[in-house]
Amino acid sequence: MFTPLKLRRTTLPNRIVRAATFENMADTEGIPTAKFAELYNKLAAGGARCIITGFNHTSREGRAMQPFQAGIDDSRKIAGWKQVIDSVKSTQPEAQLFIQISHTGRQTLQRVTRMPVKGAGSVKCTYFRQPVTPLTTDEVKEKVDEYVRAAKNAEAAGFDGIQIHCAHGYLIHQFMSPFTNNRNDEYGDDRLLFLKQVVIGVKAAVKLPIFLKISAADDRQRGLNLPLAMSYWPVIDSLEVDAVEISYGMMEVAFNIIRGDHPLDPVLKHNCLFNRYHPALRWLFKHFIYHWYKRSFIDYCDLYNLENAAKIKAVSKTPILVTGGIRKKSQIDYIINQRGIDGVTLSRPFICEPDFVNRLAESSDEVVSGCTSCNLCTVMCDSRQPVRCYRRQAR
Repeated sequence: MFTPLKLRRTTLPNRIVRAATFENMADTEGIPTAKFAELYNKLAAGGARCIITGFNHTSREGRAMQPFQAGIDDSRKIAGWKQVIDSVKSTQPEAQLFIQISHTGRQTLQRVTRMPVKGAGSVKCTYFRQPVTPLTTDEVKEKVDEYVRAAKNAEAAGFDGIQIHCAHGYLIHQFMSPFTNNRNDEYGDDRLLFLKQVVIGVKAAVKLPIFLKISAADDRQRGLNLPLAMSYWPVIDSLEVDAVEISYGMMEVAFNIIRGDHPLDPVLKHNCLFNRYHPALRWLFKHFIYHWYKRSFIDYCDLYNLENAAKIKAVSKTPILVTGGIRKKSQIDYIINQRGIDGVTLSRPFICEPDFVNRLAESSDEVVSGCTSCNLCTVMCDSRQPVRCYRRQAR
């Protein structure tokens, strides 16, 4: 796990990556604040040598519903991110900072973006419940340009690399999944065309290493599943990106992306999809509807994306990273040395313990994260609070 990972355009100092984790630390215009520097400095001092930011919107249309999401869509964000990066590099010059870029597509709210909600197709997300206008063919090409512009801005800000978010039901995922891509143009005929154009455009525009994040399946009966994802892999290999991170799911069933506990009361209180409802409606949902709704949830287990990642690794020429349910030193060793995965990415353990990598490096014995997957940190990202561990603070 502490062996360098040599990739096409960079070498990671070790095989443990901080996965993209939504920070909720920008201002209302998406400009990053000094809180990002505080967080990343703490992670880098704790041993994280490759840190992927939370998802940054590529345009106002593609921003998320959370109030303090960062962006990389204009020059104001370049200056804000440069201050963050310079701060981290001044104390931890060996740390590599990758920016995750994303367009939400249908997974946002019109009252937040103040623009029509647009996606690959017309299928409404049952979580956001927003009418969706399919992007025209010309508008899809404009989205490609947005990703390229975001990548150029990221390079100008000083990032060491870019992760293109193709997972969790966001716009690129929407083109990849038959469930959401019901188009009748070339982007419907070739569900990977949008992804290909984005990657080719970004590679032509910047010299940075590029990661992808891909869901191996998405819970929909007619959606993206492992066999379909594996059938995509020759094309993904042909793009010659530096690494692909394997995840799961879309926001249709959000808890299946992360697994673990379902803290319903904080969701009803803080989530802006629920807290606008009358208290009586929330009470009815909690006591009569939620019992049926949670039947679609997948139970937590350790290493819940590993089997999908291992099957993809068997057919992949591109280095594979895996995220999900990684909590122990022995698990990381097993993933890399016995299952042949190139590296791991962790999110919630780093929220709980920013020094988790140092703890792994300093002990020859088993090291276990204190993260219990209670998911308070996750659901509170929908509030106005910056990301933090609520259980650890309580102790």
